[in-house]
Amino acid sequence: MKPDTYGNVLKTEKNFRYVLAANGISRFGDSLDAIAYSWMVYQLTGSKAWLSVILGVNMIPTVLFQPLGGALTEYFNKKKVLVNCDICRGLIVLITCGLMVSGVLAPWHLLALTFLNSSVESLRVPNGLAVLPQILEKENYKSAISLDQGVRRITELTGMGCAGIIIGGFGVGGALLVDAATFLASGWLLSFLKIDPKKGKKKPFQIKNYLISLKEGFSYFRKSDLAMMVCAICVLQNLCTLPIENLRAAYICEYLGLDVMAMSVGGTAVTIGMIAGAFLLPVLSKKVSEKGLLIYGGVLIGLFYFLYLLIGLIPFTGGKYVGYFVTALFFGVMNAMVGVAVQVVFVSRTPEALVGRIGGIFNALACSSVPVGSFVLAGLTTALSIRELYLVMGFLSMVIFMLIGQWKGMADLEG
Repeated sequence: MKPDTYGNVLKTEKNFRYVLAANGISRFGDSLDAIAYSWMVYQLTGSKAWLSVILGVNMIPTVLFQPLGGALTEYFNKKKVLVNCDICRGLIVLITCGLMVSGVLAPWHLLALTFLNSSVESLRVPNGLAVLPQILEKENYKSAISLDQGVRRITELTGMGCAGIIIGGFGVGGALLVDAATFLASGWLLSFLKIDPKKGKKKPFQIKNYLISLKEGFSYFRKSDLAMMVCAICVLQNLCTLPIENLRAAYICEYLGLDVMAMSVGGTAVTIGMIAGAFLLPVLSKKVSEKGLLIYGGVLIGLFYFLYLLIGLIPFTGGKYVGYFVTALFFGVMNAMVGVAVQVVFVSRTPEALVGRIGGIFNALACSSVPVGSFVLAGLTTALSIRELYLVMGFLSMVIFMLIGQWKGMADLEG
């Protein structure tokens, strides 16, 4: 068996190098896209409500269409689907840019184009998961997925840092052109993938067979303790980290008494931590079982709520900044480790023929938990202070993850 190391993956997995580069470039575009679109929407409408509407419309296809797209992965050439999806997304951004520059862009255009772009992405994501077993040796899954997530985080951070410069220097139109170019470049890189015809073999598409495949995916998901458990951990991770992420401004102002600079400090620390966590996972996994990473990692995420509260007891401002940076850094490390471990377990333990189908269901449930959790969190903030909310969430997170450790599906992750 080949050693599961970054050097070995980059040296021996030529196909993965194309995927790694494509994912890094497209993630740079995604981070630029998020800022450019938000700025464009606000300039066009002058309304904070429209920002929320666009975000909501962007989430709908992910929840509704990814399970349907996942069931299509075995009927079409995954390489061609990935390439065509990236090209389509690039063209959609170019159309948006053209409408904006010509001065005819209207809010309803943005709604339609956002929905279309997200719909294309909902087909790309499960195919991106399903192609991994076709291009990677199984023993390299852990290092490959960790490396992919680390590179994505680095390019995301770079994109966020460059967004202001690009928008300031070339305007939103220039930012959209760069965004479109990243999607087209990603598609071009993926066109070089060479998949073994035996692994890339697909079934002829028929509606009846497709519906059977769709049903089989849901049936497997419902009956598999491991699949249900991994999805539950991902959903719970999203929910357990929401207060720290969504209420960052309120925590900084109301509890720590710091200014807006702390927002940048915390955001940068979390991102650096998530990059480090993704890269460190293969090293830590040699000493800790997959079960330990998922369960104890989740428990530690709960513990961070109490650490965040302890920062408020530091009597001087400089100490609060240092304490906040360090705590946010290690929160990012742990959050990334749990997230990447979930992906590794999912890809390595799910039957290859079902990766796309189950991945669509998995992502839909995980993404839908964020808006649902946000609405619940909004209600809780009317009754609880930041301190009370953090105490409750810290305790609940630790208890819930310890209870998940007793789940039957966890027995498969002992080794």
